[in-house]
Amino acid sequence: MALGWVNASSASAYPIYIRDYLWDSYIFQQTEGFESRRWEDGSYSEILFNQCGGGSAVTIQMRMDVNNAPDKGYDNKTFTACYGTLGQWSQGEWSDLPSTTNNSSEYYFQINDIRGDDEFSAGKVLVDDTAAD
Repeated sequence: MALGWVNASSASAYPIYIRDYLWDSYIFQQTEGFESRRWEDGSYSEILFNQCGGGSAVTIQMRMDVNNAPDKGYDNKTFTACYGTLGQWSQGEWSDLPSTTNNSSEYYFQINDIRGDDEFSAGKVLVDDTAAD
C-alpha cells in the first residue's frame, strides 16, 4: 500500500510502503526533549515524518542510548516538508553510525527544537534501519 512520496534530499521521490520499515508510530503534542522508542541498528537509520503540526519546522537529533555512560548525540536534521500538502513526507538519514547489534546500546531520536510552537505532532512516523529499500 503506497502512502505517498518522499521529498528526499537527492530530490528523487519514491513510494513509501509501511511494511518496508522497522516500525511505525505517531507523535502527539510532544515538547522539546521528547525521546522516541529505542531500536537496535547497524550503521544506517532513516526517520520519516508525515502530517506534521505545531510550528513550521522540527529539528531532531539521532542519539545512542549507552548503558552506564552518557548518551551519544549525532547529527541534527530539520524537517519541514511534512508541514506542507497532505501526503508530503520529511526524511532524515544517518549513515556511518556505530552498530548496536553487538552491544546493549540502542538508537532513538530526540526533539531538540520546534520552530514557532511549544508542541509538535506527526500523524505518521517511520523508522528504517537499512538503506536497501
